[in-house]
Amino acid sequence: MTAVSVTRTRAEAIPYPNADEAHRLTSDAFERLLRLLESLHMDDWSKPTACTAWDVHDMVAHQAGGYLSGVSLREMLRQYTRIPKKGQLPEDAINELQVGERKHKTPAELIAELKRVGPSAIQNWAYGFNAIKWIAIPHPVGGFMSIRDLMWVTHSRDTWMHRLDICRAANRPFEQTREHDGRIVELVVRDVARKLRTRLRGQAITLTLTGVAGGVWQVGEGEPAAGLEMDALDFNIFVSGRFSYQEGMERSTISGEKSLVENVFTDLLILY
Repeated sequence: MTAVSVTRTRAEAIPYPNADEAHRLTSDAFERLLRLLESLHMDDWSKPTACTAWDVHDMVAHQAGGYLSGVSLREMLRQYTRIPKKGQLPEDAINELQVGERKHKTPAELIAELKRVGPSAIQNWAYGFNAIKWIAIPHPVGGFMSIRDLMWVTHSRDTWMHRLDICRAANRPFEQTREHDGRIVELVVRDVARKLRTRLRGQAITLTLTGVAGGVWQVGEGEPAAGLEMDALDFNIFVSGRFSYQEGMERSTISGEKSLVENVFTDLLILY
């Protein structure tokens, strides 16, 4: 067995955001999304996205509905008590509601709604709803997680990921900075490490993500026995389920014990 030796950061030690950082991350993600939407041509809004049930219009409708849910506890409960259909994930039922209620809105109306509700939602997610933030709920993808996790980590990640979806659908460049996009990706890696902990069974791998938002991390305990290298944006597309397992593996470079990497990434999903 040949160990992989690189300079790396322990993924499990990636710090959790505080309220101020959560506010900044979501604010930046939101502003970048708005800039992108305002640059789109009318024909871009009907283009299909990596979320195969949605075109760009549907995706933005989901974002508008998501930010509306942060305006008040009453609206949050209205959306989050949506009863899933048989075999449907809870968030899919919520997404269906959000998109359906905005099916006939124009692009300009969706952008106007985002501008109207977004700032209040971002403020509330970071600093409000304190009576419910510590409530923990089981989630089929995210595992056992607190409502604070959704508000401080998942919302900014969701907006970031959908901006990437829209950029690729409309063939637009994806605006990136190390400070913002690198931190979003780092928090994804933190969740990846938490999910892989039991799968690694005391072993470790090196995760090398390339590009502006990338970095090098150790996942697991001890000296890494293998490594996976992938473009940082492609990695997020992969672990969100937008790439199939086979496509994700084809887009990666694996070193060391190939079977270890292949096994731990089988059916791995991260909540966005």
